[in-house]
This record gives sequence, structure tokens and C-alpha cells, in this order.
Amino acid sequence: MTALPDDMKNILRRWNSSALDDIERARESRPAGVHLTGTAGSGKSELHRELSGSGGVEFTDSVADAAVVMIVVDASAPVGRVEIEQWRAALESTPVVFVVNKIDVHRHWREVSTANSDLVAEYVPRAVECTFHSVSVRLARMGRESDDAATVAESGLGAVADRIGTLLVQATLLGSQRKYAAAVQDCVAGARASIVARARAVTGGGDTAPVRARRAELVRERENLAGDRRALLHNRIQRVRVESLHAAAEDLRVLGVDVRQAIDGARRAELEHLPAHFIDSLHGVRSRADAVLTAGFRSAEHDLGLTGTPTQSTVADSTLDIEPPSRRRGIEDAIMIVVGASAGVGLGRLVVSPMALVPAWAVANTVITLVLGGALAWWLTRSRALVADRVHLRGWTQECLARVKSAVEQRLLSRILEAESALAAAVATADREAAARIDAALAEVDVELRTLADQRSSLLSACDRDLSALERGLDRFRGPDRGAVVLREPADLSQAPAEPFDLSVRPSQ
Repeated sequence: MTALPDDMKNILRRWNSSALDDIERARESRPAGVHLTGTAGSGKSELHRELSGSGGVEFTDSVADAAVVMIVVDASAPVGRVEIEQWRAALESTPVVFVVNKIDVHRHWREVSTANSDLVAEYVPRAVECTFHSVSVRLARMGRESDDAATVAESGLGAVADRIGTLLVQATLLGSQRKYAAAVQDCVAGARASIVARARAVTGGGDTAPVRARRAELVRERENLAGDRRALLHNRIQRVRVESLHAAAEDLRVLGVDVRQAIDGARRAELEHLPAHFIDSLHGVRSRADAVLTAGFRSAEHDLGLTGTPTQSTVADSTLDIEPPSRRRGIEDAIMIVVGASAGVGLGRLVVSPMALVPAWAVANTVITLVLGGALAWWLTRSRALVADRVHLRGWTQECLARVKSAVEQRLLSRILEAESALAAAVATADREAAARIDAALAEVDVELRTLADQRSSLLSACDRDLSALERGLDRFRGPDRGAVVLREPADLSQAPAEPFDLSVRPSQ
């Protein structure tokens, strides 16, 4: 037998691990016997009994160990591609006797036999040897039972037995070699299929698809790196500006309402302590505004993905320059005293006017008028002074609120400008670092893609070399006996009349 080349062995070992074992088993095999198979209802069992009864034919259950394979089909219709595929292994490794049974029942058995032979020649081009025989097992049984040699000869079963005997004799010389060659070709076909599948998987780009997807993601991240973060920074800074200014204005408005209510209901002693309390409240408003702004900066840093950005203000934390309210007495206070005194005297005289009718109370009337008038004048003067102080304090608080609001807004806007500059610088730095990281990752991906491309080229070259080596090695096993020998019909039946039997067509038993 032809030995396998060393390079062919190595290729089969890489691409088909069990190939060498299968080839070795086929080389050491010693085919013997006949394996019988076929379609359901074709008369396999009856044919087995007839051939076993005639003697000289030994049957086996293993296709791999059989020297001859007998396939029995019904003459009613040709077989299909599914059945041919089931018998492919036997056709490519072992001589086959294809028996078309029940020709005594079906008129078109010749067309069926021709169609079966054409189908085998078309779909199994590597068939070892296949001969087709049209028989009637029922006629053979009837002739044997009635001892009618003509009927037995007419059944065609004798030609089948002779062909099996010839093939069994040939199997002694060619059986192992044919199975060996068939095993080599089958293993080479499996290795070739694995090589082609691997080459197609590589050329399809399946191994580089994840790497290319990663590269596309990195490129998209690189393109959107600057615009997205800058737009987000502008959005967050504007939001912090609006929220902080609104919070400070609302806090000052609430403080102004509370102070006005306190001034309207305050007495003279309370008015003296109210300015100090108001100044402390203004300091609290500024502290709360700074706290709100700092919280907004921290939130913006978190949204931008930054840490440790110096957003604290470098503006000096100066105290609010608010002086306590001072009031100078002017001509209006003197006028108020004179008007109050005259009003008090007039009210006193009006009260004691009924007592003037009594002459004895004249002196008392004058004294009472002076006392009562002085008391009313003092009360009116004090009340008018309290009202004036409230008006003056109310104006002072409004002026202080306006000054503090302007100072707080200026401080907040200054801090926002500084923080925006710091955050923009941090974003630019982070973008440069991210761009450098992405560029490094892209360089690694490109190197990986080039490596995969080189590996793909090397693998495809190796696949081509392996296929060429398999083809060269397979040429040693393509001898003349490997051709598909498909005999249509034995010579003694080819000269039969159009209808081979004088009997009428009868159903088979």
C-alpha cells in the first residue's frame, strides 16, 4: 500500500486529530463478507434468505469490515439524494451491488434503474465500483420451490450471486487497499473542510471585529472629547450663577421683610438694639450665599468628572462696612417741639374749658391747664420722635440692603468668574490627558490590528500550503481502480424484450 507522506501526516494531525487512527485501522482491515442494506419494503429479508439458502455468501453487520455492500431498493420509484448520502461512505470505500427488486410488479423498472445509476454517478463521483442489477426475488423463490431453472434464471438473482462471488475474490487483493484509499480521501476531505472553514473565518474578519469596534469607539470618544465637556461646563456655570444669585436675592428680600415688620412694632428701647442685630443678619446672608455657591461648584465638578479643582475664591473676605444709623437734630425737631407744645397747651385748655365757668377755680384752672398742656406736649414730642426714628431706621435698612445686595452679587460674580477659569483650565488639562490616553490606546489597537493582519496573511499562506500538500499527497491514491465503475445492467439481461415476462403483472407477496 502507498504510504502517507510525512508532510501529509503532519497536516492531518493538525486539522483532523483522529484521521491517522482511522487511516491505520483501514490499512490493517481485512474485508470479508457481504453487508446487506436498502430501503424499507424493498424485500431485503427475502433476498437475504435466498442468498443464504443458495450457499457461498457470508453476511456481516459491519460496513467497515464488509468486502461487498449490497443495496436493495424497490423498482417502484428511484431513490432520493437523502438515501444516496446515507450510502456515500459505503460507495466510496467498498464495491457495491445495487439491486433493484420487484421488476415483476412494476413496468417501468428500467427507467427506475437508469435514474438510480445516474443519481449515484452524479452525487458520488468517488464511488469505488457500483453495478446495478434488476431482479425479482419472488420469481427466484418460486423457481427454487418448483425446481424451475428457467424461472430462476429469469429472476436475475443468479447474476447477482455471480457478481458477489467475483467481488469477494477481488476483495482478497484489493479490499484493504480500496478501504485504505477511501479512508485517506475521507480524512483528507475532512481536513480540507477544516482548513477552508478556518480560512473563511479569518477572511470574514470575525477575529478583528471586536478590535475594530473598540477602535471605532475610541475614535468617536476622541472626536466628542472637547465639545461635550466645554458645553457641559458652560451649562453648569450658568446654572450655578442663576441659582446662587437667586438664593442671595431671596435671602435679602426675606430679611428686608422681617426687618420692616420688626421696625413697625418696635419700641424706643428695641430700636436701639435693632441695627446691631440687622448687621449680624447681613453677615449671615453673605455667608449663606458663599455656601450655596460653593455647593454649586462642587456639583459642577462632580458632573464634569473633576476632583481637587481649586474653586475657592481668592477675593479678600472683607467685612461689610456698615455704620450704625446716626441722626442729627435739625430745625424740624425744634418746630416739632414748638408745635407739640402749642398743641398740648391747646388740648389742655380745651379739657379745662368747662371749669372756667366757676370763678373759684380760676387759679386752679390755670395750673391744671399748664400741667396738662406740658404733659400732652411731652407725649406728642416723644411719639413724633419715635415715628421719625422708625422712618429714619427704615430708610437706613433699605440703604444697607441695597449696598449689601450689590456687594454680595459682586462677590458671587467674582467667585464665579474665578471658578469658571479654574474649571476651564482643569477641563482643558483633563481633555489633554484623556486625548493622550486615547491616542495611546489607538496606537495599541492599530498595532494589534496590524499584528492580526500579519497573522491572517500567515495563516492564509499556511492554509494554501497545507491544501497544496494534501492535494499532492492525494494524487498517490488516485489510481485507475478509484474511478466510479457504474455498470448499468448485466449483459445477459440487456437483450431481454421490452416486457421481460410472459406472465401478467402481479403484485409481490
